[in-house]
Amino acid sequence: MLPVKTKTAEFSYLEKDILLVNLFENAEVDIKDVDESFEATMQVTQGKKYAAFIDAAKYVHVTSGARAYGARKEFQLNLIAQAIFINSLANRIVGNFIIRFNKPYAPTKLFSDKQAALFWLREQISKQQIA
Repeated sequence: MLPVKTKTAEFSYLEKDILLVNLFENAEVDIKDVDESFEATMQVTQGKKYAAFIDAAKYVHVTSGARAYGARKEFQLNLIAQAIFINSLANRIVGNFIIRFNKPYAPTKLFSDKQAALFWLREQISKQQIA
């Protein structure tokens, strides 16, 4: 499957069952971008279950409305787990805020190590296949 680009990110498979969401530098994410991202995700995953590796190492601004809207259950029905890759204290603070206050339905963790993030996602996929 070819990558799908939106205004705020590029979506492609990193490996089997793991969707890479590469957020663009200085992206401004609002509610309509959440819908566009969901459509891109469904296009790439073809509606199948997936885990997401979200590369949020660059500066991205997500509006409070978009955070709340994107945390809704219907946007995460096929999502097994999501690992958010960050590389700064500022991104960690924002990421922790999103996880604590918007409470994603799927297991969500922040990582500053890509390999640890991928290991955790593979574990989550394995658990899902056993259940």
